[in-house]
This record gives sequence, C-alpha cells and structure tokens, in this order.
Amino acid sequence: MNTVVKIICASLLLILGACSKKSSSDELRMDGVTENAIQRYLHEHNETAIRDVSGLYYRVDVPGDSTHFVKATSIPTVIYTNYLVTGEVVGTSLGPTDFDHRMLKNHIPGWQIGLQKISQGGKIRLYIPSALAYGSVGVNGIIPPNAILISDLELVSIR
Repeated sequence: MNTVVKIICASLLLILGACSKKSSSDELRMDGVTENAIQRYLHEHNETAIRDVSGLYYRVDVPGDSTHFVKATSIPTVIYTNYLVTGEVVGTSLGPTDFDHRMLKNHIPGWQIGLQKISQGGKIRLYIPSALAYGSVGVNGIIPPNAILISDLELVSIR
C-alpha cells in the first residue's frame, strides 16, 4: 500500500510539474502573439523573413556599409515606420531621429536585436512579437496590448 501511494504521489508531481513548465512559445501565446501569427502574416503578404532565436523575424533589405555596426551602448540615428499587422501606421520618424540621444540598450528588445543585424546605411524590416515590443501593456491607445509590431528601419548613423 505504501508503495502505491508513493507512485501516485510521484505521478502527480510529474504531471503538475509538466503543466507548470512554459516554453518560450507558451510565453508568446500568453502575450497573445504566436509564432504562427507572424508566419501567417508573412504567408498572406507573400513576404519572407529569417527567424532569430529570440523569436524576432527579420528581413535585411540593405546590409549597410559592413564597417560601422551598432552596439548596446551606441546611439543609433534611424528613420523608422512602425505598423500593426492590420497595416495601420502607429509611429513614424518622418526623418532621422536618435530619440534624444537614446542608447540602443534603452530601445525595445526587438530593435536591440534587429539593428545589430545591419551596419550603418542598412535597412531592415522587423516582425516583432509583443514579448520583444510592448508586451501586454501596449502604448497609450496607439499600440494595443499583445500586438505584433512591424518596423521598417534605416540605420542612418551611429555614435
């Protein structure tokens, strides 16, 4: 009898432990953004992108000068447009901006990862899961919570 109780208890612990584990895709699902949603968007719009291990998808349109690369402590000057998957523009620079001298490490994780894939003069399109953008918070009625963010970025210069 004692052995049966131990086996049942061990089985329950294994089951409960398996239920509590979350893979990175589970975390993205909890944010309302799945990898499937980005893949579906790419398919529906006949676009191709590379998947980074972080879950960020990207397409390098112009690699840049291959000499000047941005680091976490660099201050990038970019021209950008941000979209939702609906096509709605939710932000644009209308010209070069360095966001009041903001270092790359102080931008959203999707930009931190993506901008390091090009060099000065480069252009990239990022398909950013909400977990690497504004997450479950969003941005004051502009970017809804759990939104996939699509960013077109040109890395104009680096300081």
